[in-house]
Amino acid sequence: MNCFRHPGLLVLMGFLAGHGMAHAQTGCADTDARIDISAHQVGAGIGYLWGKGTLYDGIHAYPFTVRGGGALSLGGIALSGQGCVRNLARVRDFNGTYWTVGGNATIHHGTAGIVMENAHGVDINLKARTRGAQISGQIGRLSFHLPETTHSQ
Repeated sequence: MNCFRHPGLLVLMGFLAGHGMAHAQTGCADTDARIDISAHQVGAGIGYLWGKGTLYDGIHAYPFTVRGGGALSLGGIALSGQGCVRNLARVRDFNGTYWTVGGNATIHHGTAGIVMENAHGVDINLKARTRGAQISGQIGRLSFHLPETTHSQ
């Protein structure tokens, strides 16, 4: 599909990418937990993401894995970034499925913004650097998983 034949598609992708970045650039408060993440994403209509990272609650560092996907993704990227985690009452509330809204347009190097929330009310605003070639404006689901040893906290 030639995207240049469909200017509406380009406008939609640009809006979604910009919208995600605008929300993801919000600074972290002193009470927010933070994450570092590195992941890969590939897509041909439907995108799939997998990766790992670390959750910092101000005292401890907890490793986690992430997997999931969403609609409207074409290409492949590697991403690395940082984010703010809000409303994290207990570390175990970090686990779960997050609904995401975000987007990017990457040719060689770029940025992505992802805003997500899980059923416990935990919010993550992620800003990432990307490498590869991809265009995406996604609504998706990502599953974050902490090792069993951190669930009791």
